[in-house]
Amino acid sequence: MIDYDDVRLVAAIAAAGGVRGAQARLGTHIATIYRQLRDLERRIGGALFERLGDTLVPTGRAEPFLEAADDLRDRLAKVERRVAALDDRLVGTLNVTTADTLLETASACLKAFSAAHPGIALSLEVNNGFADLGRREADIAIRPTLTPPETLVGRRVARFSYAVYAADVSAAGGWIGFDAVLSALPAAQWLKANVTEDEIRLRVNSLTAAAAAAEAGWGRALLPDYLGAARRLARAGETIDALASELWVLYHPDLRGNPRVRAFSDFSAKWLRARLNAGAQGLGQPNG
Repeated sequence: MIDYDDVRLVAAIAAAGGVRGAQARLGTHIATIYRQLRDLERRIGGALFERLGDTLVPTGRAEPFLEAADDLRDRLAKVERRVAALDDRLVGTLNVTTADTLLETASACLKAFSAAHPGIALSLEVNNGFADLGRREADIAIRPTLTPPETLVGRRVARFSYAVYAADVSAAGGWIGFDAVLSALPAAQWLKANVTEDEIRLRVNSLTAAAAAAEAGWGRALLPDYLGAARRLARAGETIDALASELWVLYHPDLRGNPRVRAFSDFSAKWLRARLNAGAQGLGQPNG
């Protein structure tokens, strides 16, 4: 008979790529994991993993176990969301995720929220991909996007666009470009259409890196207005309306009634809207 421990064992080894890595996930002695794996393979009549170099790769026999593990995670996440929705306390934990371009802004927002709600223990994760809020990888997300996932609900905080920024506009002769990782970004497409290869002095793999490079004097960087303002860079051109996007505060609909999520959603939407509007008004005219 296959039980939950069997599923957990196979999932842990597959995720870690080996028995030694699974040890930390399972909290079990390595000899015990080997024994449990051999016993399970004997019961099902074949190998669950094959070795590829230093990594254990799941065989076809492992697939039902991994599918069951995914299903169990989804079911447990649903239970956790339902329990969290019934938690009517304005104390406890709240996990927030955001993009690296919003790190300074989100950190300041969380600081202000913490002062108003000291009973809520906050955590902030920086992740440029959408965290799986359905599996409670985070409770709430602050994201720049024009197309928020249909599985989430929330508020559109503000619109923002892009402009060219530099530490010293008069001395900024070259450009900071993006590497292949960001090639699908509309800003990268704009650079490709408007800036020649000879003008690119440095390529980076994130907008935050582009802002840092501009601060260091590498040249002109195409940045979202809120990031250019946060880094106190000088604007070197007009707003590029074609690159306009939106800032959203998002959460899973099952958490709509959770008071911590509701309190943060209300607070952050107002705070972020005021911050971005103030930043936009303070940008002024291009320098140089």
